[in-house]
Amino acid sequence: MMVNRINGKNAIAMTQYHSINEVLETLYECISGPPGGQDWERDREIYHPRCVLVRTRIEHGKPVAYPFSFDEFVEASIPMLAGRSFYEIEIGRKIDVFGQVAHVYSTYEARETPDHPEIQFRGVNMIHLWNDGISSDGKPDGRWWIMGIIWDNERDGLDLPEQWLSR
Repeated sequence: MMVNRINGKNAIAMTQYHSINEVLETLYECISGPPGGQDWERDREIYHPRCVLVRTRIEHGKPVAYPFSFDEFVEASIPMLAGRSFYEIEIGRKIDVFGQVAHVYSTYEARETPDHPEIQFRGVNMIHLWNDGISSDGKPDGRWWIMGIIWDNERDGLDLPEQWLSR
């Protein structure tokens, strides 16, 4: 049996993430929490070492994209979340799988606490995943890694499509 070393850990020692659902639950659990409550080390486990995370937005009327490695994303996020309670809650999911790859539309809303009545913003994470194992029948049989994630938020004139709001 081949042992992959990812992020300094033996991949076979990571018994999690054999389902896309596990990866997505971890994604939202790790970014959410009271001030300073993000679990960056656990979050790191779901991202392939070469993953690119891309924050998008409109600045001065022009679209911009900010690509980050995982470490760059954490470094940029810590000051933005400092002293702030932040919960990103998944509200819809669509998964397409072909062989070893998957694409997920995962819609979310951000709140100060999970049960806070006011929604801060809503958006979509578009996530590409790869499965590192294969069974004798040719189906994915390893763990899922996030290879890339890009997101955008609703704004004037841009609402989440209704079909993305269910699971």
